[in-house]
Amino acid sequence: MPPAARVGDMTGHPGVIMPPGVPTVLIGGLPAATVGSMHTCSFPPPAVHPPTPVIPPGCPTVLIGGKPAARVGDMSGCGAPILPPGCPTVLIGG
Repeated sequence: MPPAARVGDMTGHPGVIMPPGVPTVLIGGLPAATVGSMHTCSFPPPAVHPPTPVIPPGCPTVLIGGKPAARVGDMSGCGAPILPPGCPTVLIGG
């Protein structure tokens, strides 16, 4: 099972999961990330693009704030994966 993703976790390209996530659900002290949480890349110009959401499926059997939980390895709309470690003490789905 992959670790849970949270606001501030690193993504490929490189980038991060942006606030707010789900501020009422803290995982390892940080707001939970879900499908639809926004991610930003820090590519230098000219490769800059607008923020993109974490895309489905996430974990459809674990809902946080009514949306599938995001996990390490899930992808953003620009193709950047959520990178380890996430929250290694909270494992989500299969």
